[in-house]
Amino acid sequence: MGWRRRSAATAHDDWTSEVSSGLALAGFLFLVFIGFTLLAMGPLISLDAYFNLAAPPQGWVPFLHVLDRIGQRAVCLPILAVATFVACRYRETWRPVWVVAASVFALNLLVLVLKVLLGRGQPGAADPAFFVGGMAYPSGHTSNIVLVYGLVVYLLGTYRSVSLTTRRVMWSVVMLLSATMVVTSLTLNWHWFADLIAGLIIGGVVLQLAAAIDTAVPDTVLSGGPRQVLRSVRRRWRPAPAEAPVVPPRAVPPVSPPVVPPAAQPPVVPPVVPHRDAS
Repeated sequence: MGWRRRSAATAHDDWTSEVSSGLALAGFLFLVFIGFTLLAMGPLISLDAYFNLAAPPQGWVPFLHVLDRIGQRAVCLPILAVATFVACRYRETWRPVWVVAASVFALNLLVLVLKVLLGRGQPGAADPAFFVGGMAYPSGHTSNIVLVYGLVVYLLGTYRSVSLTTRRVMWSVVMLLSATMVVTSLTLNWHWFADLIAGLIIGGVVLQLAAAIDTAVPDTVLSGGPRQVLRSVRRRWRPAPAEAPVVPPRAVPPVSPPVVPPAAQPPVVPPVVPHRDAS
């Protein structure tokens, strides 16, 4: 699964063929999950009963419990946190943190809803029926294996740009861990066989959705930390200030120039004629 990053958003490249194929694959996997669930309610019940093995030897139990931890959040989430930190430091962005947080939350919520709605009983009761108030279907361990370790490969391949050979090796490790989780849970009688396969499918659905949406959204979105995201949310949801009414300007009468009086003329003094005596 080689995904390319989008560097900018335009009106015509939001949904590339790569993103469309990823969304289509996620939708197809979800349809496979629905069909597999219908089979698990009927024809696959005999298969579940076949794989409902006897209790393992007591000497195997401690080792099997160690293997089972690879699907527990206390083990896989710290590994994912390290990969997320490496991706963030290499690209100098918070984007991988938001991708991981949204994906893990979505998976756990989806698995919880499906467990409650389908209500399948545990193998310990030897009754593989659905809608009996159980919490076995689908398996949370196998779904965690696919999503969490798959996100490790996705982050390092997309944000850290590891080589194609390295990605192939890491995907092989993910498949090996998935198979180990299925065998371990079956041996410990913690899940029916169909529960484990359904968990793998659901993990693949969420992983494909996460990769497709992350590829479709521009790099600049959610690239900042929590404070920057909160500021963006506040700006978006803050009501715009009311505009002040526009008051038309009043007409100002023209101002005539001041009348300057003419300069005062000095009084005309008649010449003084000396008076002569007539003699």
